[in-house]
Amino acid sequence: MFRRLFTTLILTGTVGTTIMLAHDPSQHKGAPTKGEVLSIAGARMDLKTDKGVKTVALDGKTKFERGKAKASLSDFKKGDRVAIFGTTLASGEIVAKEVLLDTGAPTAAPKHDQAHKH
Repeated sequence: MFRRLFTTLILTGTVGTTIMLAHDPSQHKGAPTKGEVLSIAGARMDLKTDKGVKTVALDGKTKFERGKAKASLSDFKKGDRVAIFGTTLASGEIVAKEVLLDTGAPTAAPKHDQAHKH
């Protein structure tokens, strides 16, 4: 009985850890396309990237995540920094498998008050 309980706990811990790691972009195959959301309309998202504006096609199989939580398309908005995992077509359009909030995006530095002296 103890052996069965121990085995169950070990398997549960291993599976749980694997699921948690799946939310880490570094655990995905391939390099993501990163950029800023310019617009979202229907099943399309326009993304400003270092290589120009990319159109991202979304469908019922596309998964959305904000941090470690599941999300939906309605949780994303213009200005969000995202990482897209998917397939790039010959046309340049990306068919998204996953859209992740890019938590590695640099945040803007606070503006320094010129009147403030150190």
